[in-house]
Amino acid sequence: MEVKCPQCGGDVKVLEGETFLTCEYCSSAIYIDKSKVVFHYLVKSTIDEAGALASLRRWMAGSSTVKGLDKEAKITKKEFIFFPIWYFKIKQGEKELIKIQPASPSPIPGIKSIIITAGDFRFYGPEDVGNPAIKEPSVLYGSAMEWLKNDGVDATGISQSSLVHIPLYIFNYGYGGSTYTAIVDGSSGKVMALEFPSKQELPYLVVGGGAAIIFFLEGMSLDFPEVLFAYFVTAFFVVMAAVYVAEKV
Repeated sequence: MEVKCPQCGGDVKVLEGETFLTCEYCSSAIYIDKSKVVFHYLVKSTIDEAGALASLRRWMAGSSTVKGLDKEAKITKKEFIFFPIWYFKIKQGEKELIKIQPASPSPIPGIKSIIITAGDFRFYGPEDVGNPAIKEPSVLYGSAMEWLKNDGVDATGISQSSLVHIPLYIFNYGYGGSTYTAIVDGSSGKVMALEFPSKQELPYLVVGGGAAIIFFLEGMSLDFPEVLFAYFVTAFFVVMAAVYVAEKV
């Protein structure tokens, strides 16, 4: 059996059961799906495990998570993988869009919006064969195309299709008796998490709602200029309360 190289058009011999090939003419890495022959790439990881953990801790210390998460969370499991995605270049007029579909079932939030720069790509090579960190694709090209159509993408505009493995650090951590998962993109350091211990909104609502009620009552019961002084005093205590809540929540 022979297939056409998507890069140079050369005939590449395929043995039964082979899915990962290298073109003998142009050295392009090729992945053979049941319905399509596409380029096969890996994205280089620019950070090591320590760097990924540092990115995770910075995210934990951010404004979206509960206070102290970066110090109190306990890492219970960590794993590095190359996760497979379908990577499509699509021409729309003079513009070129990038669309991503997971090539394996994934609970990873934001996987379709991950940004990959062209300079991070390298061809899948013989040295990658047998690497347990490289996960096999289980979503076929045809299924990915159906997902694209469901997203309103015109398949006739696809100029290039590729199977790409992206580096991900997966961290499981415990906090408050529960276990959470966070994923760090090994090429950018971006943290992705579907569920995490977030800040409690009720204390902020209490401070804001209480301040609104007090200001309203002062405005209704006091005359000028007494009301200005009352507003100033109330605003001072509201700010102090907000600072206290921010430090504790």
